[in-house]
Amino acid sequence: MKINALALQNFKNYENLALEFTEGIQLFLGQNGMGKTNLLDALHYLTFTKTAFVNTDNQNIRKGALYFLVKGDFENDGQTHEVICYHELRKKKVIKLNGSPYDRIIEHIGKLPLVLSTPYDSDLIREISEVRRKWVDGCIAQYNQEYLADLMVYNRILSQRNALLKGMEGHLKASNESLLDTYDTQLITLSKSLSHVRADFVDKFVPFLSANEGLIVFEHETCSMTYQSQILAGDFEHTFLESRKKDLLTLRTNVGSHKDDYSFLMDGQPLKKFGSQGQQKSFLIALRLSQYDYLAKATQTKPMLLLDDIFDKLDDERIGRLTDLLSDSARFGQVFITDARKERSSLLMKGKHNAKIFEIENGKVNSYET
Repeated sequence: MKINALALQNFKNYENLALEFTEGIQLFLGQNGMGKTNLLDALHYLTFTKTAFVNTDNQNIRKGALYFLVKGDFENDGQTHEVICYHELRKKKVIKLNGSPYDRIIEHIGKLPLVLSTPYDSDLIREISEVRRKWVDGCIAQYNQEYLADLMVYNRILSQRNALLKGMEGHLKASNESLLDTYDTQLITLSKSLSHVRADFVDKFVPFLSANEGLIVFEHETCSMTYQSQILAGDFEHTFLESRKKDLLTLRTNVGSHKDDYSFLMDGQPLKKFGSQGQQKSFLIALRLSQYDYLAKATQTKPMLLLDDIFDKLDDERIGRLTDLLSDSARFGQVFITDARKERSSLLMKGKHNAKIFEIENGKVNSYET
């Protein structure tokens, strides 16, 4: 799967922009703040129908404009597809595939597999469990629509249950107990279903992680990943129901899939506690490459691989090894890389087959092939 062309209107710092892409590596060069990452986010919109970052759809409209439009022309298995993402101020976002809008945007997820690495990847190691859950859920959603549908239902029911608990203010009334019972039955069933898929994901993902641990920067360390969930215990249903007293006191649901977590390990030790900054950076590169390989197998297509500022804090030798790896056309399809150091990246790309360079400055782009 590849994208042949990208068009933007009023998207972030781009008023009007049209780009054409080739096979292989697409290198976006420019100083910080010029709009390199915005191009990656446009590709993310076309895949996930939303930004990869914390800002809202309205915040992605160029200052002074009333809407933004992102359009991509894709090719997969000899067939071409046009995807449009359009958002107007104070109106519902519209996603179209080949001219036809989706009734439910969720139906688009997974049609264009994509892996994105950003400097915020360190949050996967350092931040709360929600960050890791979202990453795993995003991986699974690209090839398992049933899982995504179950997850959305779970989150809706969880929100409703928490709202009910807050409204009760610690006092269980007979009129509310029946509704709680209904919510609990649904959450228990959905938790078991989600947990089964998540456990299966980790079991199948870890071999990919092991295969990638030595490709870039590792010497002797081994990488792994584990899944922690209350749901895996045989008495989960009992634990959930027994937690109701605590739920009434805390005004929130304390047991369920929303409490799952994942641990990243190096040589069997938690990476968060014992990994150096360099080791954590190396692990995250291996993690994203593993995600790419996993999705390539699960979807039977080569995902787009987006690497934002991936060379940061890597020495020249390791950058060279990574560039050589990403140039393997048998393994990778299109790879989009951003870098603020033009001289370094241009030199690394010299002589590489299927590499195209885009120089970006203040929303303007010039391109040439190496």
